[in-house]
Amino acid sequence: MPKFNESEMAEMKSRFLAVCRTVNRPGMEDLLDWLENSDFFTAPASTKFHGNYECGLLEHSLHVLDKTWDLVSKYPNLGISKDSVIIAALFHDITKANYYVKDYKNVKVYSENGLKRDERGRFDWVSQSCYKIDDKLPLGHGEKSVIILQSFIKLQRDEIYAIRWHMGGFDSAVKGGDFAMSKAYEVCPLAVMLHMADVESSYLLETIEK
Repeated sequence: MPKFNESEMAEMKSRFLAVCRTVNRPGMEDLLDWLENSDFFTAPASTKFHGNYECGLLEHSLHVLDKTWDLVSKYPNLGISKDSVIIAALFHDITKANYYVKDYKNVKVYSENGLKRDERGRFDWVSQSCYKIDDKLPLGHGEKSVIILQSFIKLQRDEIYAIRWHMGGFDSAVKGGDFAMSKAYEVCPLAVMLHMADVESSYLLETIEK
């Protein structure tokens, strides 16, 4: 059963677009047109982790926006701009547009007593819908979000830092020993806040469909 009904999905999309249109940045409407022609507003946020359901990506983007605002409001002296918060939070995962496709997998059937078996002791299986990754533009994660966005709007330096490094220690470059993220976090408070908002949204606000 879908997590969101049509009215809820429409409300989230309407809020997303309304917030984006408060940003006065050349190319924003072209960017929103591109989103409309992608699966961004219906895509999941992952295949098996947080938001692995229809509209999970849209839900996640709005959660990250709210949580980034919470953090920015605690440090008004930093002078982080409204537009930068909106762009970094709502588009940090634009890399996931046109990234997932629907598929099916066979899963074991569970009953009240555990795994269900037939009279010969064999497990019962059922076909279940799921999502899988089909990366048509393999340019990395945060990097690809920056590249896509720069095709439409000119990003400020702090927005680039924040979007590029929003994955924090989960980023493959960090796992490989790259220290660029640490430097970005030193010079860009928004990058730190976006990562913290992303983690809180992913692990504390959003659910996983088993």
